[in-house]
Amino acid sequence: MKQTNRYQWRLTTTLIAALSLLTACTVTDNPTGYDPVISEDEMFTERLVPVADPQGNAIGTVMLRFYNDMPSVAYVSISRFQSMMYPGTTVQVEKMSANQYLLTSPCGTATVDTATDTFRSDDYEAFTNMMGMVQPGMPNTTYDALPMLRWKSLEVTPRQVSVALDYGQYGIDLRADGTDVYFPFATVSDLYTDGYMHLAAYNGQSVMMAPDGAYSLDAGYPKGFITPILQETRTADMADFSYRNLCFTLTNFFGYPGRALLEASMREKGLDQALQNYGLAGTTTRELLQSTDMYDYMGGMATLGFLLDDGGHTYTDVTRISNISGNADFKAKADDVIMYKKLAFFDYCPEYQKYLDDSKSIRQIKKQLDSCRKEQFGPGVNYYKHGNTAYCLFNSFMCEYAGWEAFYRGEGPKPTLADVPDDWLLILIDALEKAENDPEVKNFVLDITTNGGGSSDIVAFITSLFCNKADLYYENVLTGQRMKCSYEVDRNLDGRFDAEDSETQYHLNFALLVSPYSFSCGNLLPSLLKDYGIPLIGQQTGGGSCCVLFNPTAEGFGYRYSSHRARMINLQGQNIDQGITPHYTLDTIDDFFNVSKVEQLINEYYR
Repeated sequence: MKQTNRYQWRLTTTLIAALSLLTACTVTDNPTGYDPVISEDEMFTERLVPVADPQGNAIGTVMLRFYNDMPSVAYVSISRFQSMMYPGTTVQVEKMSANQYLLTSPCGTATVDTATDTFRSDDYEAFTNMMGMVQPGMPNTTYDALPMLRWKSLEVTPRQVSVALDYGQYGIDLRADGTDVYFPFATVSDLYTDGYMHLAAYNGQSVMMAPDGAYSLDAGYPKGFITPILQETRTADMADFSYRNLCFTLTNFFGYPGRALLEASMREKGLDQALQNYGLAGTTTRELLQSTDMYDYMGGMATLGFLLDDGGHTYTDVTRISNISGNADFKAKADDVIMYKKLAFFDYCPEYQKYLDDSKSIRQIKKQLDSCRKEQFGPGVNYYKHGNTAYCLFNSFMCEYAGWEAFYRGEGPKPTLADVPDDWLLILIDALEKAENDPEVKNFVLDITTNGGGSSDIVAFITSLFCNKADLYYENVLTGQRMKCSYEVDRNLDGRFDAEDSETQYHLNFALLVSPYSFSCGNLLPSLLKDYGIPLIGQQTGGGSCCVLFNPTAEGFGYRYSSHRARMINLQGQNIDQGITPHYTLDTIDDFFNVSKVEQLINEYYR
């Protein structure tokens, strides 16, 4: 459920796939200087390509394979991909019969049938688990790795579910050579991408990945990596494969939060059929997505985003994600074409106007809240006291990651508000300490009315302080499994997890102020606190229930979507994307800042 901004803390890996037209092997085509291997039957060519981190630092090489029937599409063996993503590990491949292969990774097993192009596993998340690089022994769960939290336990119900991924249904060919199994690079990258953003990408010249995960594409690709992709056309085999891979990934790995125009049909019939069934808006988007014209294709990705709009987690407009600004001429033409396709889409799909109106209304609510808050409390105020009630104006579930990480490693001082005044974790702790030490204060209101999200780790930190609980509840939409993930919390922020953490207690009546702008983690915290008995005051929250992933398109652009891996639920097991209804509803924006009224409601709840 992690909102996008949290990944900007650690710029250490990426997400992108391949636009690869294999030509004569010149120095330009083969920057490693490795002589390509051509099979005896000339069915494929192999190339050793460099692997670099997002800053361009060389971190190794990987062998890629290009089959003659799909010369633009890079393949990689499952064992090499595993070793690249999780150094020091590999996948053992055992041929069981003519087309059957048993794959054994460090955490799980799977089978591949290269005749039917199917992948099966009794625990595919264990098979692709890379979280041991984050914390030893950690399963494949949701975690942002803020140093003041560490993973404790994971309860899964049911414990095991068999998953069959039918790549053959989408025309995606899984291949083998008797000793190893080969996936298209973009396909296996989609399979492995996890909630901590362990990602890999190929742009036709090199692979970019990072050993530490947590890399966001919200800031865009490094210019050097995106540049080779910005071509006016793409090959027919790439256009065909890219569309099929996109259909497979979104059909199987989308989180289906519940509000997008296309998702009910997509869940029942798959993305391709859903587009065909959705009138001119769907069929036009489908044609654009299959086009060999790069600009038209980019327009199709933009209009697909409208059909999958879920309030802010999913957007597929690749110009928004991929940072194509390094090529001014390409960007100018792409912007013109995409705008034209968007305007045409609005004519094809007038029902999308409701989504636009809702978004505009929510932005207007935030604007009004900001104005009234400034008038009531003053500009730049994060702590306010009225009578026996204290307010913390909490605008983001974010903190200054690098400073906290250095502190917990023993390599830097403990962050303070003087050094990082916009660290929201410090703002919260400062407000709690002021309220706790003020004998007049009885009530503490956490105001998240203008909070659009951030890190679920900070949500768990807050619930630990308010309720002595640090658990997240979610479901995997693909498997139907439900999870309870528990964390240890360094409540006193002294850099240690010990018995003294339990001594950090606040003797206050807590309440949460919420609005329709409270989205993502601003929706998750109200869900948890309501279940834990903390009163909510305001208006129904804005939803946003899924862990967000960034995935590659096959030609190399990135897109962002609500993922199947973690769709947040309440204690009753219900999806929370519809938003959380408060205990006390405030009818007007002015009521949010009627401190006497809010104080009265809290006193009523706790009497």
